Order: sequence, then structure tokens, then C-alpha cells
Amino acid sequence: MKLTLLAGTTLLLTGCASGPDNIQPYTFNEVQVINNSSKPIHNMTVTLTDSGITIDCGDIVALGLCSERFGRTAYNQAPIIIDWTFGDNERQIDEIEISVPAYNSPGNPLYAVLEISPAGALKAYMVQAIPP
Repeated sequence: MKLTLLAGTTLLLTGCASGPDNIQPYTFNEVQVINNSSKPIHNMTVTLTDSGITIDCGDIVALGLCSERFGRTAYNQAPIIIDWTFGDNERQIDEIEISVPAYNSPGNPLYAVLEISPAGALKAYMVQAIPP
């Protein structure tokens, strides 16, 4: 009886030790900018404020893509700063935070997608490619 009680207590304490404080952080290793419009994007830079990484996409043609990979970096949902010009519009600087969907697994890296609509609106989300 004492052995069963001791084993049960050990399992309970082990379960508590693997609570929220011990969850593996999310990581990401790529940023993709997808221009879904018929206008070019000029002078685009993306700055990851938490890590200090800056991605220089320069000009992205209509229906073009800019993609940059980097080493696995912890993703703490810190702001991402996007400095860009859409078509002939004025330069704009956007600061966004992207939430990680609840269904993602902390062990596999994410990548950030910044998608520009045909009207020039910015949509940002995280994607997780799960290896086969």
C-alpha cells in the first residue's frame, strides 16, 4: 500500500514539474513576404525586434515572393516591424505581433508569412511545416 501511494505521489509531482514553466518555446527560422497584388512593393525591410534580425527584401515585383531563412530563433511574440512602400503610395511602417495558433507543436519551427492583398493590406500569420 505504501509503495503504491509513493508511486502515485511521484507521478503526480512529475506531472506538476512539467507544467507551463517547462514548455519548450516556439522557434521560427524563416520569413516569407508574398505580394498577391498587381503592384510592386519597394524598399521592404522586416525587423524582428526580439532577435535584432533584419531582412532586406528590397523591391518585390507584382505577384512576387521574398523569402529569407535564418537559424532557429526563439519566438516570443515580440513585435515585428515592416518598413515598405506599396506601389506609388507613401512609405509606411507597420508594427505587428503574430500569435501562434494553439494547434502548433513547440518542437517544430514556424515561419512567419506576411501576405500583401491585391488592395495592399498586410496580413500576418505563422505556419508550421511538420516533417513527414
